[in-house]
Amino acid sequence: MQSYQNAFRKLLFIAAASMLQYSVIAQDLSSKLPNDPAVATGKLANGLTYYIRPNSTPQKKVELRLIVKAGSILESNDQQGLAHFIEHMNFNGTKNFEKNELVNYLQSIGVQFGADLNAQTSFDQTVYYLPIPTDKPGNLEKGFQIIEDWAHNALLTDKDIDEERSVILEESRIGKGAQDRMSRKYFPKMVEGSLYAERQPIGKDDIIKTTKYENIRSFYKDWYRPDLEAVIVVGDIDTTTAKKMILAHFENIKNPVNERTRHYVELAPP
Repeated sequence: MQSYQNAFRKLLFIAAASMLQYSVIAQDLSSKLPNDPAVATGKLANGLTYYIRPNSTPQKKVELRLIVKAGSILESNDQQGLAHFIEHMNFNGTKNFEKNELVNYLQSIGVQFGADLNAQTSFDQTVYYLPIPTDKPGNLEKGFQIIEDWAHNALLTDKDIDEERSVILEESRIGKGAQDRMSRKYFPKMVEGSLYAERQPIGKDDIIKTTKYENIRSFYKDWYRPDLEAVIVVGDIDTTTAKKMILAHFENIKNPVNERTRHYVELAPP
């Protein structure tokens, strides 16, 4: 899985862009970027957004992505690190793929964990990447089933949660190098006054070690929901087929009753 430090780089870019906008004269920042007419977009009744871009090169390959508009910025004080924890847990058993079955299946069709199959948690979103070779019947259907499971079917068993704690703590330990020590000094200054300064995606080791199972499940239930999710389909597939598969796998997913409001954190002008 990609290092959480990528999240710092992205937010540093945002902060730099924020500073740049005040130094550029006569730039219309209110104008929207134009849409690519080759991209089909839409929104299901449950709020899930989709983007489809047919592209025949390379042949017989489709990349699927699940984007969840939930990252470390939505964690409560006792949940710091749980957005990243859930990213890990989505590879540790879902309704249709028992633990290890997912990775074993994908490796059997040529998708390598880490190099191809991957995920990343940042401050404001979590992204899952899934390239699928479509040279064999059934691969594409199974790929859509995988991203559907990530969207709402993670098992989050007590046993799997406990086994994953040490994995995340080791990732945290490896990340504690010079770059991490420096970023913990300058980064809070760059985003001073905002919650970004307090919500590093890797979280806090003591919370990862001791957080209760229901605390993790609560974050998943609150924020992994269709109105905060998007599916991206790019590759050797026609728009009609892609939309049909999106509808089949995501149309019937329900949003939670009394859903929590997804708040957004603004960065103050420099």
